Amino acid sequence: MDFLQVCGLRRSIRIFRPWQQVEREKIQRILEVARLTTCPGNLQPWRAVVVERDKLSSQDREALLAADNYQGAHVQAPLWIYWFADVDGSTAETFRQRVHELVDLGALPTFYGWTHETIDLAIVKGETAPEGMPAIHTLIHNLPREAAAAVARQETVGVCAVATLAAVNEGLGTCLHMAASADKVPVLKRVLKVPEGWEPVWCQLVGYPAEEREAGGQRPRLPFETIYFDGAYGKPFTRDPKVVEDLTKEGLLQTPMPKPGRFEELKHLARMLGFPL
Repeated sequence: MDFLQVCGLRRSIRIFRPWQQVEREKIQRILEVARLTTCPGNLQPWRAVVVERDKLSSQDREALLAADNYQGAHVQAPLWIYWFADVDGSTAETFRQRVHELVDLGALPTFYGWTHETIDLAIVKGETAPEGMPAIHTLIHNLPREAAAAVARQETVGVCAVATLAAVNEGLGTCLHMAASADKVPVLKRVLKVPEGWEPVWCQLVGYPAEEREAGGQRPRLPFETIYFDGAYGKPFTRDPKVVEDLTKEGLLQTPMPKPGRFEELKHLARMLGFPL
């Protein structure tokens, strides 16, 4: 599918066909795309546990659903991908190792100052990085664990955004859910047997949508000129109507919700799935 069409079709699907399983090859394709997403320092601090709902024991299935307050979409979706932030994957030492690797492979140009020596002096000893490099002596040297956790979380959020697009590209519906309420995180970790240093970020629900793929239309967004600025805050970045026209033709900009018939569709789905009207 064309990239712009994938972005335009992305919805938070919340009504799934609970009886239709997701093919293993499609699961792998989603994970392969996520694996290659961008990440500062090539840290890749995200981890994921793939859970096929119907392969769980009844006890574990109930525990994981209870951790998310039995949300309807979670109950229906046949595939749950639990995304975690590995705090140990964002430490100063991990930064150092990954950046060394990037230098050795030619991803970071030495003519900008990237060498093993400058990296170690900045990260290990806190000496000022030379011009042409980021200020890693202030960013990474003596990086506190809470900062490492914040980096791991923000990069995991980023990979989740990519994973949702990958799912759409496979013709699937997807939605990001709270993995567990704060008091249920220990239960989540116990059931999934994850290390203590992994922090839950999102549970990505995946399946074939029972609702129309466009799910009632494109969700409302803030006006373009209120969120983008030209040169400095206060001067809106002017939206070109011709670009809007082209993006509409290319499938990025689609019919805003609610599309005609959306509420009738919801009533039909409620009856079909046994929910009260």
